[in-house]
Amino acid sequence: MESDRTVFYTFKYLPFVVGLFFIAIPLIANLDPENATFNGEPGPPDIWTTVIFILVGVLVGLIPFLYMDKLVVVELSNQNIKIIKGDNVIEVNWLDVETVKMLPTIFPPLYKLRLKNYGDYFLFNTTRWGAQFMVFTWDWSDMGQLIKKKKKELGI
Repeated sequence: MESDRTVFYTFKYLPFVVGLFFIAIPLIANLDPENATFNGEPGPPDIWTTVIFILVGVLVGLIPFLYMDKLVVVELSNQNIKIIKGDNVIEVNWLDVETVKMLPTIFPPLYKLRLKNYGDYFLFNTTRWGAQFMVFTWDWSDMGQLIKKKKKELGI
């Protein structure tokens, strides 16, 4: 079982796209004020609205830099874990796993994997198969079931 690549690329690039959207909206409105309406008034936005939109866009666009180097694609089997990080591939046994837990407020399900004798952690997704209610997330994918089974078997 492998992480869903669509979800992987969504986590990786969607904040950049949303940030660019927030930056582009007031700039386009200032370039073409005849077709712009802000706060119910025709015309370009005032300077403070433009500044707020651009700041929000920059902040949202910077979010991926917090986790970009930790986001990986993972292939799970009953015995081994294969971590694909760009061109690097790390293969470990389930016995080398220190912790694996789902981050509760993020949907689609995102897991944090920490290995024994490895200083850093990895973030990986399973699939889009799950549910979220308020801040609680459930993972109903086969990959999520395998993770639960291995956590129970190995006491992780």
